[in-house]
Amino acid sequence: MRQPLFDFDLKRVSSEHYVTGKAAINFPHSGSTTGGWHYLSYFDRVSGVAKVSLAGIHYPDTTAFFSDLGIIDVTEQMAKPGWSVEGRQLHMADHYRAAADMIKRWAFSESANCNLEVDEWFPSPSEKQQLLKVLDVAEPELF
Repeated sequence: MRQPLFDFDLKRVSSEHYVTGKAAINFPHSGSTTGGWHYLSYFDRVSGVAKVSLAGIHYPDTTAFFSDLGIIDVTEQMAKPGWSVEGRQLHMADHYRAAADMIKRWAFSESANCNLEVDEWFPSPSEKQQLLKVLDVAEPELF
């Protein structure tokens, strides 16, 4: 049986199995210019469904490449709109780590296309530079 692409709640979210991919890219992290209304398609409070990809479950475990760089505790931020799991911390990739996870997933796949929109998600030169810095961290593991 094929592995599901998403979890529909936050019960398995941890620092090891953090939210990544497009749910993390579209989450409105404080201090970031990306994210916005698109996060509503991943976090639907009305239905109580969170459609999230987790590192090490739906996405490859990229710890060997990026360590814990860009994995943040979003417990308080998620609790504000009503997302919480009793007694547990919620972790999510910041935008740069989520993009790096997506790039690593694509680079080691059979797909000819990478579903990453660098110009849209990282519009400024400094944001693009920050993404490159995150990717540089993985270089020793690649060669």
